[in-house]
Amino acid sequence: MPPRLGSPLLDCRGTLWRQRGYERQFTTTTTTTTKMDTPLEESNLAHIGSDEDKAAREKAAGLEVNWTGAGTEVGLQIWRVENKRDEHGAPDFGINAWPTSRYGEFYNGDSYIVLHTHKDPDSEAFLYDIYFWIGSESSQDEYGVAAYKANELDDLLGDLPVQHRETEGEESEQFLNLFAPYHGVRYLDGGIDSGFRHVEVDEGNLPKLPTRLYHVRRTKKVTRCKQEPVACSSLTQADAYLLDTGSQIFTWYGTNASPFEKERCAEMAYNMVNGRGGHCKAEIDVDDDHEVFWELLGGKQPIKEGSTTDEEVSTAPVDPKMWRVHEEESRVQITSVPPQSSSLDSNDVFLLDAGKEVYVWVGKGASAREKKQAMVVVQTHLKNFHREKTTKVARVMEGQEKRIQGFAAACA
Repeated sequence: MPPRLGSPLLDCRGTLWRQRGYERQFTTTTTTTTKMDTPLEESNLAHIGSDEDKAAREKAAGLEVNWTGAGTEVGLQIWRVENKRDEHGAPDFGINAWPTSRYGEFYNGDSYIVLHTHKDPDSEAFLYDIYFWIGSESSQDEYGVAAYKANELDDLLGDLPVQHRETEGEESEQFLNLFAPYHGVRYLDGGIDSGFRHVEVDEGNLPKLPTRLYHVRRTKKVTRCKQEPVACSSLTQADAYLLDTGSQIFTWYGTNASPFEKERCAEMAYNMVNGRGGHCKAEIDVDDDHEVFWELLGGKQPIKEGSTTDEEVSTAPVDPKMWRVHEEESRVQITSVPPQSSSLDSNDVFLLDAGKEVYVWVGKGASAREKKQAMVVVQTHLKNFHREKTTKVARVMEGQEKRIQGFAAACA
């Protein structure tokens, strides 16, 4: 299928975006009401016919098979975004299903689409949540593809899903809870360009794997796992660590590591052993006299104390703000309105900035262009108002407000 007008793929590519002046649609103002618009020639429509547009249309037609079975049964489905260029330098966009055995593993150089299908307890009808996860080293291109493909999946499911944008290290509790059955979320270095570490055991032989060190730390009531440099200097007394050589796995616990961190670390080790068909062994809670462990880290050194408290980022309170996104005379216009439920109009789209999270509310009568421009407007808003890259974003369709925590409170 061809890319739709307003698709983030066509709008979120940094260079083209800036060249077209699209980022100028938001400006700061001291007045209570501001009206800003995007002329047709400056909007995403100007990108139609570009190399990116052509590649997206061709790839979308050839990749429909990747959505086969999406949303047909309760559970979790994940796809990795693959944004590459061929030998001639032409853009080559796409997605591929992520192996179930690797659910919970996210490469910081990649973006992913996560579909959660569950049932409405009142009607037994399917409910959908689409999350597009953005790694800390993921490029603007990859974000654009992720947002575009999320919209494509949204269309396939009849515009029923709630969409969420998640960023590495700042995921919502709702997102993290999805991975409890998969031993939580684990961050790995690298991405599609560097390949990923998928261990296949063939006739009893375990491939040679690079040694990796994983840091297990509990923050904000969530235990996370992140890859660290393989060196003694990476260790602290505050947390737990797992050293993986491929054939041997070691866990080491700092003196102040929490029970949650120790349990998670040991669980990871046992899962790795089982996943390799028993062709590796694990040593849990190695001590200070374990020569092999310390040699692999380049020799034993004094261990830093580290912090046992959550590293919270203080954020000044932000008064909610709301904008109406509507189409008029071939222009997408953005007008500030009072941040209250009475401002919502079924014929339009609204952007609600509540500080820690930004919500996009889509009215049932909103035009197709308004719907697709909405998530693009969010990106512009975050950039021009100097918001953190990790700001959470959720899109909610009219009538589904109760599925978004915090929306009702912010839009009283």
